[in-house]
Amino acid sequence: MSARTFTDTFLRGLKPESAPYKRAEHAPKGEGRLVVRVLPSGIKEFFYRYRADGEDKTVSLGRYDPKGRNGKTLAEVRKAVADVRRLQRDTGDVKEHLRAEDRRAEIEARRGSLRQLLAAYVQSLRAAGKPSAEQVVGIFRRNVLTPFPGLADMKAAEIEPADIQRILARMVRASITRQVNVTRAYLRAAFAYGGEADHDPRTVAAEGVLFGLKGNPVTLVPSIEEYEKAGDRTLTEDELREYWKALETLPDAQRATLRFNLALGCQRASQLLRADWSAFDFEEKTLLLRDTKGRGGARDHLLPLTDFALVQLQPLRELNGTAREDGSLPPPFSGDGKRRIVLTTLSVAVREISEKLHKEQKIPPFQHRDLRRTCETMLQKLGVEKEVRAHLLSHGRTVGVQGRHYERYDFLPEKREALERWAEKLRRILDPKRKAAVVTIRRRA
Repeated sequence: MSARTFTDTFLRGLKPESAPYKRAEHAPKGEGRLVVRVLPSGIKEFFYRYRADGEDKTVSLGRYDPKGRNGKTLAEVRKAVADVRRLQRDTGDVKEHLRAEDRRAEIEARRGSLRQLLAAYVQSLRAAGKPSAEQVVGIFRRNVLTPFPGLADMKAAEIEPADIQRILARMVRASITRQVNVTRAYLRAAFAYGGEADHDPRTVAAEGVLFGLKGNPVTLVPSIEEYEKAGDRTLTEDELREYWKALETLPDAQRATLRFNLALGCQRASQLLRADWSAFDFEEKTLLLRDTKGRGGARDHLLPLTDFALVQLQPLRELNGTAREDGSLPPPFSGDGKRRIVLTTLSVAVREISEKLHKEQKIPPFQHRDLRRTCETMLQKLGVEKEVRAHLLSHGRTVGVQGRHYERYDFLPEKREALERWAEKLRRILDPKRKAAVVTIRRRA
């Protein structure tokens, strides 16, 4: 039985039977029809039935409820039918159109924010064992996530070059120089990673976050060349003494780490912070770092520990030298016994000390990296040969077959003598009245 036009009276009169049955409303030729299916339970379901590509297709419109409490009223169903008929005329196959809309909605729901993109990039660095991962976390937090929370929550695909400019311009206004280009480089890498992840079958299979990137907005924002120029700032002995004294204002772990590294001649802090207690040999008084820079690949970097350096390390041994309940030791360079201090934390600490000294004593501004240059300059004045300085500060081994495979001398005696002389120099800088001690630098034949 069919009805020319459904009414509430007609629909209420449809009684359930032992098997489901359907009734269709009359419709002009070429248009789809409204169909009601009556289930044995008495539930009545509406469908829109139409013909496309030589076959009948249906679109569900929901349950019928005259009062609209647990389903749709007849008036609501008629509005839905009108919408579906309009879609059919516009698209030719309303069901395929709705499926495509669902797919687009699913992709949109999975589309990640800038915050998620940065987190995914950091996770990729960690998964690859990159020591820079924690440094990148700090850079993103300081320069993007904290100052621009609204921007961070935008879809990554909606980020434009102007947004990247806003991030970097804030740093320029804050008189941050080299970190501007570093931040730009990591943002560019993050967007490049997101573009590759979108096309990785594993991402799609895992139904993970998609970013829908159409390009890399960072590439249109140029780096600032003048911020990449090699610096030439070195501290005088008086400035170095004031810097050492100003370190007293820092938390214990940061203060001890910076003083210990200064006693080591200012090693690359990123290498030092990765060290565990297993890298220390307190009987032989050595520290074994892992140098990952350079074309020759990762290599060991053995350093002697002077008595002066061990004094600076002592607060860290007291803080982090006791085994935990599971028998493991905390990282040496940690403020809470759990997380390692990251390079950016030290850089910010040095910058803040510099700002304080500039304001109070008119000492010209300096950065963390200027300390390393200061150490090498003073070592040179102490008569430490260039080759010994290069091995002491891990500037790199000779490139080529000979350097990579045959030159294995570690220069440990020369490095120890150099650091003993450096320790004596620091003692005299910190206490100008101290009488100079004689430390002989042995020269290689």
